Amino acid sequence: GNKPEQITDEHFSLERLLPEIVSEVRRFGTAHDTHIPVIAAGGIYTGEDIYRIMELGADGVQMGTRFVASAESPVHAHYKDAIVSAEITGTWMLNTKSTPCIRALKTDFTRTIHDAGLMQPDTFTGIQQVYFGGDMNAAPALAGQSAGLIHAVKPVQQIIDETVAEFHTISARMGAMAAARQFG
Repeated sequence: GNKPEQITDEHFSLERLLPEIVSEVRRFGTAHDTHIPVIAAGGIYTGEDIYRIMELGADGVQMGTRFVASAESPVHAHYKDAIVSAEITGTWMLNTKSTPCIRALKTDFTRTIHDAGLMQPDTFTGIQQVYFGGDMNAAPALAGQSAGLIHAVKPVQQIIDETVAEFHTISARMGAMAAARQFG
């Protein structure tokens, strides 16, 4: 979103925004006798993340950065390596004085944009060089908050299997606790 508090607070969480969106979408769907799925995106990396987001009412999730850094992703190895080597604070919100705001890996190129708060009209001219040529300073290398959590390039099937298994493990544990009416 582009609400002022989201632009100026780099730690604005999906969890804070999602209940408001779900409520509004559900209200609209009820008024029109339909179900509109809410697909959440942004900083989702693990099965635990998916569980937490779905508990807040989302019907599904989109995991962008995690799959950009997958073995099958067509992006250049330098881009994947930059995601894998990113620190937990390895991204910046860019264009915060205008719209759209974007999140990108910290590079020399993005430092200038971050410091200025504005992107120039030609900011994305070199985007293909980032994705397919591996030049991490040709344009902003878009990446989500989860970039700092990704420590290896893995095959897509492995990412899916591990993430779904973690989601089911947490769901089963929470279901067992609910059935037993106990905590822990």
